[in-house]
This record gives sequence, C-alpha cells and structure tokens, in this order.
Amino acid sequence: MDQLWQSRCSISLLLEMGWRLDPATKRILHRRTKHLVNLPAMPRVLAALNEALSVNAGKADVDKIVRTIAYDKSLAAQCLRMANSVLYRQRAEVTTIREAVLSLGLWRIRDLAFSCNLPLLFSSLDCVVPKEVFWRHALATAFVGERLGMEFHSAAREQIYLAGLLHDIGILINGLLFPDEFRKILEEAVRQRSPVLPIEQRVLRFTHAESGRILAEVWKLPVEVTEVIEFHHAPEQQPTNNEATLIVELANRLCWKYGLGYGYSLAENAENAEDPFQTLRERFSKISACAEHDYEPILQAHMLAARELADQVFGLQLVCG
Repeated sequence: MDQLWQSRCSISLLLEMGWRLDPATKRILHRRTKHLVNLPAMPRVLAALNEALSVNAGKADVDKIVRTIAYDKSLAAQCLRMANSVLYRQRAEVTTIREAVLSLGLWRIRDLAFSCNLPLLFSSLDCVVPKEVFWRHALATAFVGERLGMEFHSAAREQIYLAGLLHDIGILINGLLFPDEFRKILEEAVRQRSPVLPIEQRVLRFTHAESGRILAEVWKLPVEVTEVIEFHHAPEQQPTNNEATLIVELANRLCWKYGLGYGYSLAENAENAEDPFQTLRERFSKISACAEHDYEPILQAHMLAARELADQVFGLQLVCG
C-alpha cells in the first residue's frame, strides 16, 4: 500500500512538472508514468529517522532514534564502527548505540543511515557506471561539500552532506525507470567524455536533476536538499539563496577534477574546465579572495579522507583514479 501511494504521488509530482516542459516532453512523461510503479520507497529506517529529525534538533526524541537504529542491526554496527573510527572517535571506546548517537550527533546518524541503506536499495540496478563508482562519487561529494561548508561557515552545513550524497540520485532513478535509453546515454557520455546532463536533455527531454527532485519530494526530504538535487547543475536558477546548492556544485566539480567522477575524465571544454570557485566568489564576499591553488593541500586531504570514509561506510577498497 505504501509503495502504491508513493508511486501515485510521484506520478502527480511528475505531471505537475509539465508547466516547465515543452508539450512533446509532457506527452512523453504522460506515456511513461506507468514505469513509476518501480520508483523505490524510502526504507523504513530512513523514513523513521527522517521523521524524527524533521523537528528542531533540540526537540528530537533521542530514545526513539536509538530504538530505530537498534532495530537495524547492520546500521547499528556501522554506527558503532563509525563512532570508533579515526575520523570521529574522541575519547574512550563507544560501546552502545546511545553513546554512538551522542558521539556522532543526530545529523551524522541520519547521513550515515542514508549512506548505508541507499546502495542496498539500488543494488539490483544494472548500470553502465559501476555502482561502486557512483557511490564513491556521491560519498566524496558529500564529504568534500561538508568540509567546505565548515570552512566557509555556511549556515546550510547540516544539510550539505545529505544533499551531496543524493545530488545525482536522479541518475539511478533514470537508469531504473528507463534502462535502455539511459544505458545509451551513459555510453555516449563516456565515449564523448561529456557530462550526462545535456545528453539526457536531448534523449529523454528531461534530466536526472528533475527526476531526482521527484524522488526527493516523494521521500519528503528537507527542502534545502530537494533544491540541491534539482539545481546542482544550475544554482543560479534556484528560487532561494540556498548556500548548500553552491557548495555541493563546487564539491561535485572538484570531485570530477580530482578523479572522483564516474570513472572517466571530462573533455577540456566540458564544465570541469571552468574555475570551480567562480560562482562562490561572485555570490559570497567572505571567500572573494579564494583561489583553487590556495586550497590545493586542503582539497588533497579531503579527497584522501573521502576515501577513508568510503572504506568505513561501505567496507570497500575504493581506488581514487
């Protein structure tokens, strides 16, 4: 019943998008709504944590969050493992879920839950981009974005990690709903060393930014995260001044530039050739003097730390290439 309800909601959201699309595209989306019965429902543990954290952090029910995590043995083990990792361990060894929650913080617990559960949710997807490569890029974008948000003192830093993790979730959705077309899209992107977005627009008449937004709204994710997913390739078009979008866009560009993309390098005339800091310099005076070479040592450290985090979360030896 929940799956059917969410599918109907996703159809409604997709059709509501019609006002922004041309008539031919709208007809295509109407014809393909039958595929949306395959749109994945948010796993129960993520839905519970998302609901528990939808209130002000000071009012969150910590006991309920601890019980929710305890029900998911895999997540509970990952929380303990993460709390005792070199990245987050602060004092004595953490031995209980409550200690892990208090040690990592509520937002980190939510982010970890998404990191652990989403790869399993899409485990059956047969994609041109290997899933471990996709999640390496997602996790690296999340981690680098979060660190940059802290350095820039961004007011949106609590949402940046999750937004970075999910910024390309529409790629998996498009691959799940339109496998034949999307395989050709990715093959062409790899062959031409091109970003996926313009090829999606030509072939599907919509992009992973739009389909990702649909899933984000069906899952009732925070509006800041939803905006990042929709506008991470065009932050100048977003209706609000959402710093998370700008920072995730920067993190995404840097990950591609430093070999943490989808396993292939973009051509020199593609978007990675542009100055990745330019948009932020134009919008925020506090980093107006920032240049990429000034951040080179920090960025290298972030990339190494992103690999360590991927090993902790996924248990994979991901090779940065």
